[in-house]
Amino acid sequence: MKRSLEGRRSFPALKPEVIPKALTVLLFFYTCHNFFLSQYSIFRVLELRKAIHHVEAQVKQHRAENSKKQQMLELLREHPEHFKEKFAREYMQMQREDEYILMLKN
Repeated sequence: MKRSLEGRRSFPALKPEVIPKALTVLLFFYTCHNFFLSQYSIFRVLELRKAIHHVEAQVKQHRAENSKKQQMLELLREHPEHFKEKFAREYMQMQREDEYILMLKN
């Protein structure tokens, strides 16, 4: 009454030693797919890293500009009369009484 194992197999043509090999091949293809074809492929990661470096350089540049403007604001608060006179002379082209300005061309 006992049956042999041959009758109970779900996949009669599939040998037990083929399963690990098939899983290894599937794992290899899945890994290749993830490296080269997925949304976060190696190329996309490299592109994102390059973009990150570019943005970090811009942030560094803007922080330096912000620092310079902050120093200028502090100077303006410390010496407001000097900058008022400088503004009036340079941008409004004003002059003091009894003062003559000669315009020289290069």
